[in-house]
Amino acid sequence: MKIGMILDNEFSGDLRVENEAVALSKAGHEVFVLCLNFGEKKNYEEFHGVKILRIPISRKLKKKLAGLNNTIFNFYPRFWARHIKRFVRENKIDVLHVHDLWMLEGAFRANKKLGLPLIADLHENFVHALGHYRYANTFPGKFLISQKRWAKKEKEWCLQADWIITVIDEAVERYIALGVPPEKITVVPNYVNLEEFLPEKFDESILSKFKEDFKLVYTGGFDTHRGLETLLEAAAILKSRIENLKVLLVGSGSNYDSLQELSQKLELDKVVSFEGWQPVEKLPSYIAASDIGIIPHLKTVHTDNTIPHKLFQYMFLEKPVIATDCAPLVRIIKESNAGLIYPSGNAQALAERIYELYTKPSLREEMGLNGKNAVLQKYNWEKAAGNLIRLYEKIS
Repeated sequence: MKIGMILDNEFSGDLRVENEAVALSKAGHEVFVLCLNFGEKKNYEEFHGVKILRIPISRKLKKKLAGLNNTIFNFYPRFWARHIKRFVRENKIDVLHVHDLWMLEGAFRANKKLGLPLIADLHENFVHALGHYRYANTFPGKFLISQKRWAKKEKEWCLQADWIITVIDEAVERYIALGVPPEKITVVPNYVNLEEFLPEKFDESILSKFKEDFKLVYTGGFDTHRGLETLLEAAAILKSRIENLKVLLVGSGSNYDSLQELSQKLELDKVVSFEGWQPVEKLPSYIAASDIGIIPHLKTVHTDNTIPHKLFQYMFLEKPVIATDCAPLVRIIKESNAGLIYPSGNAQALAERIYELYTKPSLREEMGLNGKNAVLQKYNWEKAAGNLIRLYEKIS
């Protein structure tokens, strides 16, 4: 079967899409990915047998078009529909696999004449996430983007898709409530790919840079719903109690500047290290260099219906996890006894959990080992990929 994946980034570094594409290729399918090129990649290349075809576009133009999606200036779906039709015809695609809700309209427009089976791979609860994304809540987005309109479209498109893929069990009930039949829904979690995640060796410069410190690590995107402000406030509470405390923030995003300002205001210049956005291959070294992995995501309808890669990456590298009380995080961490939970947005409670693990190295070690064992036995990509492969067996 020739599978056509549709994606509005450059593909490289998108772990979920990489894992899915390679798994399907290994299962005997011919996988093509139609994505974008912001000027730093080749327009065509192969990745572990997967054929990557990129559309040249400036990053600035893409952001504007995507931000205006499903508004009165709705040009982005037309852009994609034109390219998808050409992509399908030139490569004789048998099934469309579309990543993310906002890409579905363009795919449906193209598919009116193509008539292919269409899978909607929904990485997150996008409708509720809009309530937390900066671009949707600042000028001009706050006047153009309607959550209500997106909710209406989500229901329409989910019913129109032939199959739905979601990332976590907790999201299944939400799609059923929208009217999606349970048999149309497949869960493919963001579990860690054991074959691809670990580098041949860790970066010694990262390991040695912080070796004298007691290190907390956060990896991933920065935005208000990530709860990083709570982490900085907890660090301010602890800086006099843990003299060698270091908070490693590995990533970037819309509130990067405001987080730096908050760090200065809380006098955390010697405590917080803003490491910026790092290549995927460097993330294991940052995690390996640390003592505790932190997931401070604010509890919302959005975060109760998704799961971050970082949870399983922390666990696999034997780091105890401290996370908020988002439903999937609570379920997995408690089930595996791999860390501690604190109430979303509560800096004092987060500080107490950190201090508890700081004073109990044996508990850190125990939870770290529990997490690794849970990943090896259950929360790994090989297990998750089975669900994806079985879905395609149904289609074929």
